[in-house]
Amino acid sequence: MAYRLRRTDASVEKAVRRIALEQIDREIAKIERDEDRAEVIHDVRLCCKKMRGLVRLIRPAFSGYERENSDFRDTARLLSGSRDAKVLHDTFEMLVGHYADEVDSFVLASIRKGLDALGAIDSAAADPSLPLEKARERLLAARERAAHWKLDEGGWHALGPGLAKTYRRACQAAGEARRHGNAIAYHDLRKRLKYHWYHTRLLKPLWPEVLEVRVGVGRQISDLLGLHHDLYVFEERVAQNARVFASGLETEVVESLCRRRRKELETRAWPLIGRMLAQSPAALEEYWGALWTVWRETDDRSAAAAADSEAETED
Repeated sequence: MAYRLRRTDASVEKAVRRIALEQIDREIAKIERDEDRAEVIHDVRLCCKKMRGLVRLIRPAFSGYERENSDFRDTARLLSGSRDAKVLHDTFEMLVGHYADEVDSFVLASIRKGLDALGAIDSAAADPSLPLEKARERLLAARERAAHWKLDEGGWHALGPGLAKTYRRACQAAGEARRHGNAIAYHDLRKRLKYHWYHTRLLKPLWPEVLEVRVGVGRQISDLLGLHHDLYVFEERVAQNARVFASGLETEVVESLCRRRRKELETRAWPLIGRMLAQSPAALEEYWGALWTVWRETDDRSAAAAADSEAETED
């Protein structure tokens, strides 16, 4: 159930349906098995993001884009509250651990207690079983629609324009982040780059040895900017709930550490972002289109079988 096209797919339309059904079926099965709820919530949200990446790739050729994109977005939002408390705790522990040699964790005791209090409030207000059941119902409905998705174009014409549009928006978001440098701009950049990362994963078979490197760089950027966003959310949550925390001084220390760590992450991310966005959108579309042609025309069926069976780590 790898998240990518296969040469054995009869058409792009059938490939998209196959990928969609595989992704959705797997998450429905997890919900129905009643596995660890925190893990299932994470995986369902991830599935929704991957589905939004998929429909963005075919967006210009897919009249159902608006409905499907908003539907998967809303399904993921059903489950967002169930993981917020854990993210806050994990971000705080990461921050304290990163600066362990500079800041005594005991000094930040009131922050930890405040996070525990906020977590208790969130837990009391949320029962994860209900949003998971609602998510299951929405995924079942989405599966029914996905089985009948139609595209207005075929071949590279169904993929190239969406690839270029998403990549172009990532380039624009990078410019905004460079100019403004605020957390909101970086969060938008992360989202745009992550969609391109999904597209790279979907199209990796065009040249696995080369595009696997790009997939790895995209994963690194996503991790760095994901932590960047978590730090911003954590900082904002602490500021908005200052009354929950006993010490104003400790709050100031945490906010200062958050800003410092975000700057460090930005410094690490920009060289990777620069490599990822080195081509113009038009050049990228043309080059990947040429790779598509070579990939579709090759007669090396043994290579196709090997590529299709290659295990891929799901993120």
